[in-house]
Amino acid sequence: MNTIIVYFEYFTNGEIGSDKYRFSAQTDAIHKMEELKCAIKSNFCDCPNAETIHEPDFFGIIDHATGDYAKVFLQTI
Repeated sequence: MNTIIVYFEYFTNGEIGSDKYRFSAQTDAIHKMEELKCAIKSNFCDCPNAETIHEPDFFGIIDHATGDYAKVFLQTI
């Protein structure tokens, strides 16, 4: 049985953090990733210099002006 891990990492306003969530069902992992993507988008909506990277198993935004970033990605083990 595969385990899917959703990793979430961020650096914003001088604070850094990370978390990970383990799922046995792919659909649950994708749902959590979508939830975190929405949170990232809402936190960076006022950043005109933000660069977004969107791939099937990775989503991230970095604000080049401040160095703030957030990313979420999947890993199957």
